[in-house]
Amino acid sequence: MLNSIKVRLVLTYVLIILLTLTLVSVYIINMIRDYSVNGRKVDLLTKASILSSFAAESNFSGDLAEVNPFISMIDVAQGARVMYLDKDAKVLYDTAESGSLRGKTMLEPQIVNALKGENVDREFIIDDKAYITAAVPVVKDRNTIGAIYIQASGEDIREYTSHMTSNLLLLSVSVSLLVGVFGFAMVNMFTASLSNVTSRIKDMSDADMRKTIDIKGSNEVDELVSAFNSMVEKINDLESRRQEFVSNASHELKTPLSSIKLICDSILQTSDMERDTINDFLEDMNEEVDRLTRITNKLLSLTKLDVTAEEGEMLEFTTVNLKSLVKRVIKALTPLAKQKNIKIKTLLTDNIFIRADSDRIWEAIYNIVDNSIKYSNDGGKVYIEMYRDRGEVFITVSDNGIGMAEGETDKIFERFYRVDKARARDTGGTGLGLSIALGSVELHGGRIDAESKENEGSLFRIVLPIILGGSGS
Repeated sequence: MLNSIKVRLVLTYVLIILLTLTLVSVYIINMIRDYSVNGRKVDLLTKASILSSFAAESNFSGDLAEVNPFISMIDVAQGARVMYLDKDAKVLYDTAESGSLRGKTMLEPQIVNALKGENVDREFIIDDKAYITAAVPVVKDRNTIGAIYIQASGEDIREYTSHMTSNLLLLSVSVSLLVGVFGFAMVNMFTASLSNVTSRIKDMSDADMRKTIDIKGSNEVDELVSAFNSMVEKINDLESRRQEFVSNASHELKTPLSSIKLICDSILQTSDMERDTINDFLEDMNEEVDRLTRITNKLLSLTKLDVTAEEGEMLEFTTVNLKSLVKRVIKALTPLAKQKNIKIKTLLTDNIFIRADSDRIWEAIYNIVDNSIKYSNDGGKVYIEMYRDRGEVFITVSDNGIGMAEGETDKIFERFYRVDKARARDTGGTGLGLSIALGSVELHGGRIDAESKENEGSLFRIVLPIILGGSGS
């Protein structure tokens, strides 16, 4: 009777472990697949938007001589199939060497929606082959004159997830069999003491399963409980890192995208803009796209590393001219300031050079200035000053905005903390900007001080060590 109970006990645990590992494997596979597909869609939409902006500047009528500026940018698609369609859904240009649809009309829902001014993406399978597509409108003088359609293969994602599925399922079965083999051999040692652990686990079935177990028994049970607790802590830590990664990635990608949006709005809202000014804007947009690419590459690198890799390991130190960097931040945020009739005044006397990760410092200064603009009243002022003192560089950003109540400055750098939640919803605030800014500065051995008075304004002071210094006019 006892042996029968032991066998059933071992088989039960084996089945539980197998089922748990299978469910976890399915969850991981689905998460990886969704993340990869969504990332590919965002990538295609971004590339399509870039091509759309260049197509809008070309007098595209099908004449090869007129489309050279657009064709020169096709490499942005990196091998994906690109089609340019006019407002009647007629294909004017197709990169496909065989099966070209040039001259034909495509009335697919995705194309129709793009011609209506929507950015659309799609994932589908044809002849057992996966594809991912994106379509965006080509807008000139606020009129949709055509659409860009990009089609890329999704077979690499399918193959990768299929490979992951096989490995994870094999691992699940192997682990389960291993538990079964050793479980029955050791069940005699644990039967009496495990009743307490089993009871505690059953008691936890209606509560949070990620709580650790505090129990004392034989040495073997202590080791089991310790391993269980360690697993729970690692899962909690992994989940925390995953949530932090998603929120930080979203915010970091949002910043250059917001800059690109502001630049596009400035171009679209000025009908008689000079060509030199447009080129300046396009250069700024190109810099933002490059920065977006660097951020994306860093995020992809993080996903390839061990999940416990420290963020500081991903820093790319170069010699940074802070004066030039601050000016670029101000230039990127000037359209936002103009929308609220806010004047940005600066005092940047010297060129100050430091060894830093340019993108992270740019992000920190951008978030601070962006915060001051968003929380200033229309017609307000934002004052930016930079100076050095005793081996440190100080960048102060002050405003005469809504300010903060006493005690708020101790909390504003906490993740997801927002002083004025109603206003944060209007401005699109997530409560991450200042937290990310502080993290970026601290990775460089610096700090951020904050001072504020309600209804009078706020002052933020970024302090960074000058590892490599030099000044000039």
